[in-house]
Amino acid sequence: MAHVFVHTHTAGKTDWNNQGRDFTRVPVVGEYFALEATGEWYRVELVVHCPFTAEYEAEVYGVQVDHAEEIKKATG
Repeated sequence: MAHVFVHTHTAGKTDWNNQGRDFTRVPVVGEYFALEATGEWYRVELVVHCPFTAEYEAEVYGVQVDHAEEIKKATG
């Protein structure tokens, strides 16, 4: 497990929500993640890896997206 400090926000706003979460692996820029089974989707904008002694293995910054729109774009 990768212990990740996750920073999420709404597009165009600075309403940051910050929390530590465990991921199977560190997400990469451009991928999507959700923090709950029926929760909002976020697109990874930035990843900061922490290859030094720290509480987290990485920090991930994500912007909230409309999951239906993202699926529509991906599937045509």
